[in-house]
Amino acid sequence: MKAYLFDPVLPVEPTHFRLGPVSAAQSHCTARMSGHGEYTIRAALTDCGGKVMFTESAVLYNNLLLYSPPTSPGDIFQVQGAAIPVQCKYKRRYTVSSRALKPTWSPLSFIHSAHLDLDFHLTLMTNDWSSERKSSVYFLGEMVNIEASVDHHNLPLRLYADNCVATLTSDVNSYPRYLFIDHQGCFTDSQLKGSGSSFLPRVQDKLLQIQLEPFLFHQDHRNTIYITCHLEAEPTSNKNQEKKACSFMSGRWTSVDGDDNVCESCSKIQQTNGTSDEPGHKRAARSKTKHRLNELQRETTVGPIIFHI
Repeated sequence: MKAYLFDPVLPVEPTHFRLGPVSAAQSHCTARMSGHGEYTIRAALTDCGGKVMFTESAVLYNNLLLYSPPTSPGDIFQVQGAAIPVQCKYKRRYTVSSRALKPTWSPLSFIHSAHLDLDFHLTLMTNDWSSERKSSVYFLGEMVNIEASVDHHNLPLRLYADNCVATLTSDVNSYPRYLFIDHQGCFTDSQLKGSGSSFLPRVQDKLLQIQLEPFLFHQDHRNTIYITCHLEAEPTSNKNQEKKACSFMSGRWTSVDGDDNVCESCSKIQQTNGTSDEPGHKRAARSKTKHRLNELQRETTVGPIIFHI
């Protein structure tokens, strides 16, 4: 800023300039002489009382530049103070931490290394999907509505279920077990003859709605079921063809997101005969994919669910 703020014959002192309110005053928030006739304030965007806000397209840092001239009863000219809004705007081409920027941007390709603090959930829902279901008991003919969700306010993410497994205990690795979603998002149970299980068309990127037909394990009379899903969140700008949510309906695989071409790999799944540790019907060959969890992935469990069939 110029030292001659109002008139060449009325230079102002650097100590008369401050960034931010008095309550946030720090030594580096006051102006310093940087050259002939110019002053500079060097501070981080969130220092000196700076405020950050997010829009869909930008990150905004707002503050006030305050000019506070001293007053004296004997002065002929009384110079008024001033408060000048200051705003720094950054386009949201990349994801950004809420911490101070230099600016410190992280490309989406490296989003997994950021501290995202994502919340993944599996929730039993009512028949119309309007609220959480109060009862976890299901009878013959009822569909199990499961809503998978991810919560994060600052990032546009799309949710997928890589696999979902049903077990009789809360231990996801216990036996018997039944993988009804597998192969990175193929709803393999929907391939079974007469099955009504499927994904529903997506209504929000952060949600995935799963309809599962109740079942019991072959030669096991226990009816308490736990469901564990390996959930993955993907930036909406990423076009990863391996991420999908596909159901087998009317003789073909369909995607919840409309592009059925991503389901091509599901059609290559081989059918094998069921064994005694899974429901008594044919099942799809199990994927041998092993997951190394990061902050965009989470194993989430809902249960116990009681099936009276």
